[in-house]
Amino acid sequence: MKKELEYTKEQLESFINHHMDAVIITDLEGRILRVNEAYEKVYGWKSHEVIGEKYYDIAGAFSEDVHENIKKTVAEKEAINRVEVVRARKDGSLVDLRITISPIFNGKDELVGLSGVCVDISEAKKAKEELDLLHRRLKESELKYRTLFEYANDAIYLLEIGSDHFPSRFVEVNEAGCKRFGYTREELLSMPCHDIIPRDSDIVQKTVEEIRNGNLSFTLQSQFTFKSGEIKKLEYSGKLFNIENKKVLLIVSRDRTEYLKTEELLQKSEKLAAVGQLATAIAHEIRNPLTAIKGFMQLLTEKASKEELTYMNIISSEIERIEMITNEFMSVAKPQAVTFQSIDLQLLIQQVILLLQPQATMKNIFIELNSYGEMPFVYCESNQMKQVFINILKNAIEAMPSGGEIKVGLRKKDNNHIHIHIQIIDEGVGISKERIKHLGEPFYSIKEDGIGLGLMICFNIIQQHQGTLSIESEVNKGTSVEICLPLE
Repeated sequence: MKKELEYTKEQLESFINHHMDAVIITDLEGRILRVNEAYEKVYGWKSHEVIGEKYYDIAGAFSEDVHENIKKTVAEKEAINRVEVVRARKDGSLVDLRITISPIFNGKDELVGLSGVCVDISEAKKAKEELDLLHRRLKESELKYRTLFEYANDAIYLLEIGSDHFPSRFVEVNEAGCKRFGYTREELLSMPCHDIIPRDSDIVQKTVEEIRNGNLSFTLQSQFTFKSGEIKKLEYSGKLFNIENKKVLLIVSRDRTEYLKTEELLQKSEKLAAVGQLATAIAHEIRNPLTAIKGFMQLLTEKASKEELTYMNIISSEIERIEMITNEFMSVAKPQAVTFQSIDLQLLIQQVILLLQPQATMKNIFIELNSYGEMPFVYCESNQMKQVFINILKNAIEAMPSGGEIKVGLRKKDNNHIHIHIQIIDEGVGISKERIKHLGEPFYSIKEDGIGLGLMICFNIIQQHQGTLSIESEVNKGTSVEICLPLE
């Protein structure tokens, strides 16, 4: 029995001495009975300096939690496991520990002492704090990028690329991208890419071509029709990279529709500025000889016979129209005040048709005027409106080299009859869709000898009258020009 006790004591001594963590044994009053080498390394105290001393005195300012833990262990006779505490070393520096306090019983199951195992967790805690800091920074960074991603005005998509180089599915998409396609995020992420963007669309074909050419980043422009029917001109940048052995494409798409419209308006403005300068020069050059012609016409009128006077009046009328056109050129450069009055628009169009009938007859063209219902007077500037109808009817005549029919129709528009609607339909050569959108631009003409100012002036006049002018045409089938004017 004695040998067994000695053997057990040796094992216990060996266990304590070679334990990698600090071990301390005290009596019930907290007096230190035994410490190991690890304790000396952790606390900086030598065993002979602390044995016999009370642990409260060694702990100093940190004795309060020690006292409470010891009282709890004594009272409940159960171990207190893995309590994290801060202790002072001999040199005053602090160390983070994780301690376990266990009761020691004698052979009669009587509590005779306490053992404490102290694990130095300073490095682990420091590493944890650094890891927590890193996680916080990553979380903050992720939040920043997520905020930028979600609230960006541009549409942002992350697409998985298949082995055929075509986008296969949406991996991620922001709110702007969802709105542009008209789907929720969940719908986009669950649908195959080709159900949303057809594989034969221009935007996909250009993207696939860039990927096949080995370009890892690119910027392209394209036009796309969304499910709402809205057509947008897009500029998008692509960046190709790998995520978890999968090839993905990051797309940042910007709607350039309004920008291009603004750019187009700017170009038109520049052309209009040039037109203004040209118009001023032309007007001055025309006015001088025109003044002389008017003077001689007045002299000839005084000596003309009754028959000659009829022709003189026609010539005078046309001279006045030339003056009006000259003034219109001047208005391009500097808008001038015009006099609006109630005009019988039907009578005005009849006069224009009568004026152009000889030219139409020479080309075997018949001009038919139809009026649907009684036409009210229109508040407008008669000379300007006459110029509009002359320009449009002359264009129609010139578009029908093989003859045909021009139909001019007048009707009240809207249930309340607050607008009058004029439609001029010819059977001419027509205009392609690509060229229609440029009609009305200065210096743009589909006629070989045209200078591209006639329709521009027409659009300008109708706009001044708070009306609208629209053109529809089909090649080899004819053109329809529609003018809508307010009655007041």
